[in-house]
Amino acid sequence: MPLTSEQLDQMTREELLAWFKTMLPLLAEVELLRQRVAELEAENERLKQKSTNSSNSSQPPARDQKINQPPKKRRKHGPPFGHAKYARPLVENPDRVIAAPVTNCQQCQADLSRLVPDQIKRRQITELPPVKPIVIETQQHCLTCPRCQNINQGSLPEGLEAARYFGPQLEATVVFYKQTQHLSYERIVATMRELHGVNLSEGAIASILERAGEQATPVAAAIKQQVIAGQVIRSDETSARVEARNWWQWVFISEHGIYHTIVPTRSAAEIAEVMGELAVKVWVSDCFSAQLKAPAASFQLCLAHQLRAPR
Repeated sequence: MPLTSEQLDQMTREELLAWFKTMLPLLAEVELLRQRVAELEAENERLKQKSTNSSNSSQPPARDQKINQPPKKRRKHGPPFGHAKYARPLVENPDRVIAAPVTNCQQCQADLSRLVPDQIKRRQITELPPVKPIVIETQQHCLTCPRCQNINQGSLPEGLEAARYFGPQLEATVVFYKQTQHLSYERIVATMRELHGVNLSEGAIASILERAGEQATPVAAAIKQQVIAGQVIRSDETSARVEARNWWQWVFISEHGIYHTIVPTRSAAEIAEVMGELAVKVWVSDCFSAQLKAPAASFQLCLAHQLRAPR
């Protein structure tokens, strides 16, 4: 236990010498520890200056190249320094030109309207035109042949047939909103009215989508034939709401493409309907009983299902 200064003052010469002899080993040990601390501090400074890698630290070798490389400069967003913001090449023939002439001097009010400008600063703004629907009227001529009394009618162009009330571009827009943007009927009505200036009812939208489905049917059939010709098919099914009922959306994927179909059944009958007489080498799916009845030489359990399966 360390002595206080008062205790040392009260000790005799002999007691001080004896106490000092007992402290000599401790002083020597303190000196050794002081030297060791100095060596460790020097080693620490040396390691700070040297970059770490797999040979001098516990990091994996794959990180050696990334860490030892100098840090990449972070790219700044926006236009380069010195360039006008959003600068782009000027169009030679703009759709509309608005001139801002100088008619009078701003200082002395002198008439400058007849002078040629020293310079014209050109700037261009890209704008959307006003969205306004156009009405196309077809006038189909009817003519009775004076010779045989046959009634002849002029042929209407494709896309403007007599049974149409909406043009192909309008119908394509409705299909885009429904099938690509997945808007509801109510939102399509509002979008067509507010953005395109066209008043459509939900019934008209349903008719447009039905006609689009009829046109897509032969294309879908051709895609199906390409898909089922593959040697490896991956398949899955998920629920889909059709007319307030649960139907099933099946997907079939091969190296040739992807085929989707929505049907009221989840049984193996749908696989048989799609595949027909064809069989494949490998069928990739989950363990659903209908999938395991597919016409295939071997089966592979879907890796995604294996990863999310409880262990």
